[in-house]
Amino acid sequence: MRKLGTLFLGVLSVGLGTMGGFGCAKAGPLPQTPTAAKATDGAGPLTDEQLAATDGATDGAGTGTGVATTKGGGDGARTANNGTWIGAAAEGDVLASTTRETFLGVWVDVPEVRSSARPPMEVVLVVDTSGSMAGSKIESARAAATTLVRSLKDGDIVALDSFSDDARTLVSPTRLDRSTRSEILRQIAQLVPSGSTNMFSGLSLAESQMAAAPASHALRRVVMISDGIANIGPSSPEVLGSLAQNGLRFRAQVTSFGVGNDYDERTLNALSMRSSGRLYHIGEPREMSAILRNELALLDATLASDASVEVVAAPGVQVLGADGVRAEFHDGALRIPLGALHGGQHREALVRVRIVDPGAFEGHSRSLASVRLRFRDSAEGDLERIQEVIARTQLSSDEAVVARSVSSRTKAIVAIMDASKTEMSAAQRINDGNFVDADKELEQAQRTLSAQAAVVTAPAEKKRLEVAANKVASVRAAARAMPSAPKAAQRAGALELNADAMHAQGF
Repeated sequence: MRKLGTLFLGVLSVGLGTMGGFGCAKAGPLPQTPTAAKATDGAGPLTDEQLAATDGATDGAGTGTGVATTKGGGDGARTANNGTWIGAAAEGDVLASTTRETFLGVWVDVPEVRSSARPPMEVVLVVDTSGSMAGSKIESARAAATTLVRSLKDGDIVALDSFSDDARTLVSPTRLDRSTRSEILRQIAQLVPSGSTNMFSGLSLAESQMAAAPASHALRRVVMISDGIANIGPSSPEVLGSLAQNGLRFRAQVTSFGVGNDYDERTLNALSMRSSGRLYHIGEPREMSAILRNELALLDATLASDASVEVVAAPGVQVLGADGVRAEFHDGALRIPLGALHGGQHREALVRVRIVDPGAFEGHSRSLASVRLRFRDSAEGDLERIQEVIARTQLSSDEAVVARSVSSRTKAIVAIMDASKTEMSAAQRINDGNFVDADKELEQAQRTLSAQAAVVTAPAEKKRLEVAANKVASVRAAARAMPSAPKAAQRAGALELNADAMHAQGF
């Protein structure tokens, strides 16, 4: 089993080499132990030595005001374990004079520490009990649900819903203690498959229960287990994704478990991306319990909840939007929701900005944007906290100076995001039986990553890109053998590739 990362703005990636964009996990064909699938949304946390090898510089975290301000420079501000988590940098400290639009790399590096006690949690488990879940799938779903209920703490709240032709509440939201835990386990043992797949009804029921969650339970997860394609009720990825997104209003995120080779990856992708949640691809049903234990380990390591990033343009600059992640403008700022953050998590994103007043940047270092991380601190009684970094750049006609000032981390984010989009497209090509074009797209992704690895200077980012390029090369080799493989193996390969792409984007 391999954890596909999490983190945020559209690029928290780790599977391809960057640190995950906002939250996915994947089970590989050969299950590993839960320890091996460590909680790192994306590429996995960099070591202190790797961080020190980069070009960043970090000022103090600020005192008294609750706002930590860090000046961007080189590769932008890096996070110290006891300092600022937020960082941002333009594609370079110096950009070509002809530059009008550019990417702003944004990242959150959560300290590799464990919370003394996670916040009380509410979990709504939604199990697909349609006819296709018969056999090992429903047995594994029952085992995974049992694992979840036994692992949660007394005082946590859990609900159990199922969906087939319609949705049913088997256990309404219930605080766990010895007696209620036993009753919930009894209900889980009675899950029986039949009928069709009304995912909209199941997700709607879960979201309505989450809307009534008490303020005391700040950590909220909808856990969706499904093996099929929604075929009753509203069923498009857009509609179901929008429903999942609505849950963020009351701090609920969706963790999706796609079981087998027949589920609709586009729908489960949408649930994870729109709710800042996670996606797990489960090739073998027996892997489900181990993967769920890993998900619970991530939740137990929660340091913050209700997190979001806000990007506010400086004078002479316009923020255009974010790539690969859900974002919206609110009160003049671009807001990117992140949800809960756990120890050691890394989230990354790309924000597109336009320099409206290039003359002001010519030969002068100027602010591009204020990038702020807002979150509720679990160790401080859900206290809202704010951290800030200022991203800066300047324009110059000196090509040598521009080349020397490249931001390694932002360039790596750009390359990995681009490669992940190409991987996702290649997965669909394989689904369509178009293996020639799939190979061309994977070759393009490999070249993009290798080219950027040759450009960046920070050792950690160079290695990350090289690892990502080698990974895509391995995927290409496997894809070339697919035309002669059985249809089931082709489908499994496409799902693996989709999961890798989601992982690279942090889901």
